[in-house]
Amino acid sequence: MPKYDAFGREIGEDTFSGLGSGASDNATPEAEAVPMEAGSPLREPEPYPPPAQPEPQPQQVFTAGPQAPQQAPPQRPFVPNPMRPPRKRRSGRGLIFVVLIALFVFVVPVVCGGVVIFNAVDGATETVRNGLDATIKAIPATPEPPAVPPKGVSGESLVRRANFAAALAKLRSSELRLTHLRLAPDRIDAQLLTRAGKLRLMQVKPGGEPEQLGPDSGSGFDSARTFAFSRLDPGAPQRLARRGARKLGVPVSTLQYLVPSEWSGKLRWAAYFERGRYVFGDARGRYERSYP
Repeated sequence: MPKYDAFGREIGEDTFSGLGSGASDNATPEAEAVPMEAGSPLREPEPYPPPAQPEPQPQQVFTAGPQAPQQAPPQRPFVPNPMRPPRKRRSGRGLIFVVLIALFVFVVPVVCGGVVIFNAVDGATETVRNGLDATIKAIPATPEPPAVPPKGVSGESLVRRANFAAALAKLRSSELRLTHLRLAPDRIDAQLLTRAGKLRLMQVKPGGEPEQLGPDSGSGFDSARTFAFSRLDPGAPQRLARRGARKLGVPVSTLQYLVPSEWSGKLRWAAYFERGRYVFGDARGRYERSYP
């Protein structure tokens, strides 16, 4: 019986026989070609013999002594895992973008609102402070009580002899002549004619200097009726006011004003009291008659 090696080759067989020029001399010669006659039937080629199968080698079992029978490990029940979609890994850029959006939505409005409120409160505080400063500056440190205008013929009344004489001295001028005069306890209103033929309005208050009211008028009033300052008696207004109040039965404090006028070349005074009542007197202030 032939013997085979581990690769299934027969021991002693030349595996390189029949391979080109290196083949051994023991190679089997090829079969000679047999000429075929005309009309002879084709012969089937003889089948090649099947290759020899190597005999199975007995396996040697080495035993080191009696062994305990091995038990098969218990099998774990097979539980199929459901397929889960792979989790997408979030990148760092996405997280930063989310943080920025959160800051823009929540933090920025709070900061802007705080800035607006701070500016509004600061502006209101500044306005209140400026208003308080202006109010403090507007209020005098020691407010003076409102001056009570003089009445009748006492105190600073311009109807009083001394006060009227001082006011006439301030109004008198060589360039001016009187056309109208209104004498009240609290002021004197005089209309004067200048040498240029213009009218000028002047006003005098108790203890003050004469003040011109507006500019002079145009020229052309040279023919206006006037009377000189020397024809005015400083004591006539006071005298007529007292006598007229007694004749009318009213207090002298109800006197409103006096007006000098020229009638038939004579100077006369008229004293007007409250409720439309008045009296007439001569240039010296002597009582003549009353109305009504």
